[in-house]
Amino acid sequence: MFIQPRPEDEDPVDPRAILREGTVLAVDLDAGTVEVETGEVHSAPIRFSTGRAGDTRIWSPPSVGEQVLLLCPEGDLERAICIGAIPQDSFPPAGNSLTELILFADGAQLSYDPEGHHLELALPDNATLAIRSTGGVSIDVGSAELAITGNVTIDGDLEITGAIRADGDVTGAGVSLEDHLHGEVASGQSQSGPPA
Repeated sequence: MFIQPRPEDEDPVDPRAILREGTVLAVDLDAGTVEVETGEVHSAPIRFSTGRAGDTRIWSPPSVGEQVLLLCPEGDLERAICIGAIPQDSFPPAGNSLTELILFADGAQLSYDPEGHHLELALPDNATLAIRSTGGVSIDVGSAELAITGNVTIDGDLEITGAIRADGDVTGAGVSLEDHLHGEVASGQSQSGPPA
């Protein structure tokens, strides 16, 4: 939609009517619109802005109760666009430092600390994380250490170029490395048979 300039013979628009504060009253996720209360006026469903809306698209709809700004071309509320969010008591700022973050309703948080050079994804209890990449995944930590806490299941072959160390037992094809027995044992130069 293109904004047509006002005819020269029309009265100028009151600047206060072009940009207004409001509160989101309703969100229509299917339509991608919101209804906003500004002063005593309840808007019709209007579009909300997003970071990108071309080949790359971002979806992050406003929340009911969120305080926003309305851009009203030529003061026309029917053509208004919800363009921004303003922290308030109900939804205070998510941070108070140089760390940039996204905080989700369930407590999940994605943050980056540019001073400490630390990227963190923190999920609430029982949340899940999935990475899908049919072309492969590469993790390069250089000379540092990749640490995993918890059980690990691998559905596929495992190839390692370095040594393997284990504090606990290692089992292969049902045979315990610690407790297995050998058959065909004889004294002298004979070699034992395979694990029993």
